[in-house]
This record gives sequence, C-alpha cells and structure tokens, in this order.
Amino acid sequence: MRFFFAPLVFIGGVLCMKYSVVITEQFSGRIDFAEKYLGVGIGAGTYTWWKLFGLAMCILAVLWLFNLLPGGFGQTPPAVTPSAMIMQWLV
Repeated sequence: MRFFFAPLVFIGGVLCMKYSVVITEQFSGRIDFAEKYLGVGIGAGTYTWWKLFGLAMCILAVLWLFNLLPGGFGQTPPAVTPSAMIMQWLV
C-alpha cells in the first residue's frame, strides 16, 4: 500500500511548497506561531511554514517508501520461513 500512497504524499509535499502563497491566501490565512517564530513580512512566516511542511512531507514519504522510518511504522511483519517453523517445533 505504501508504494501507492508514498508518491501521493510526496506530490502533496511538492504542491505545498510550490503553492504556499495560494494556500495561505485562499485557505489557511496567517498562522500566528509561524509569523512569530519564522518572521513577519513578504516571503516569511506562514509562507515559510508551508514550505517547511511540504519539505517534511517529501522526506517522510521517501523514508516511508523505502521502509526506513524508525519505530516500525509501515513495516511488514517478518516472514516465517520453513526452517523457522521447524525450529519452533523442535524447541
């Protein structure tokens, strides 16, 4: 399933970075903590927040796609091999 959803998340991240101005003006408005900590003015604050959010989405999507996320998120269970089954029967 991750081979289908991870590229979609990556594309969503790229779109967040590309259309940060449109997202801010049309949907979210100014984000207070982003304006406070990332700066105020043109090209800072909320626009930077959306670019960082999109970058984080892209990084997480690539890590998820290649099954490199820590903590087992998206991990497939280990395969039970015939030799492992025989060892369980013997013990």
